[in-house]
Amino acid sequence: MLRRLFILLVWCWPLAARAAEPVPEPVPVAAAADLRLVLPPLVAATERRTGARYTLSFGSSGQMVQQAINGAPFQLLLLADSALADRLAAAVPGVVRRPYARGRLALVVPPGSAIRDLAGLKAAIAAGRVRHLAIANPAHAPYGAAARAVLTASGISGAPLVLGDNVAQALAFVTSGAADAGIVALPLAKAAGAVRVVPINPALHPPLVQTLVIMPRAAPAARALADAVTGPGGQAAFRAAGFAKP
Repeated sequence: MLRRLFILLVWCWPLAARAAEPVPEPVPVAAAADLRLVLPPLVAATERRTGARYTLSFGSSGQMVQQAINGAPFQLLLLADSALADRLAAAVPGVVRRPYARGRLALVVPPGSAIRDLAGLKAAIAAGRVRHLAIANPAHAPYGAAARAVLTASGISGAPLVLGDNVAQALAFVTSGAADAGIVALPLAKAAGAVRVVPINPALHPPLVQTLVIMPRAAPAARALADAVTGPGGQAAFRAAGFAKP
């Protein structure tokens, strides 16, 4: 009887030990809205490999940087441009910055639209055939500022803009029919499926050097995710999604 009890205890001990292990606290990560599709699979793979856990908050980079400056507990921020990373570094000494991708823009229109390119967009706006052109809000979204630069470089003025809080919302305006056209992130546009996608020449806007920021007190798990994003597997995923090399 004692022998059977001993065997049972030996068999159950590993299970009890695992059950007693503390569940790791999730690492708060802020990410630009253009990463909604490419980032979650990388996070899931990192969780499986390391046992870490992450909570993702997607939004406009400018708003997330301001939240971090105001004390939001983000340990890692994946921003849509380097200027905002520099702003955060100036406000919070000791952060680490790494470029991880270069953003691309695209013109998106409904499948039946007569607009085929930026020249067609310009003509349609001049003729009053565009009720709303969707872009992210340039005040705090780097993709919105880049879209506005594209309009200027293309000689498009008087565009009836509707501003999304971030680039994902700007795309949603087009896919829902609330806007006749939009200038949004190419990776999101490629995956939308319900729009015609016209990639925009990167020479028409300042480069979107997407940069991650590791906060000074970041846990090793935050650094592990940063390494996954900038490592070979993460970079291959970004290229496949439509981002360019940083």
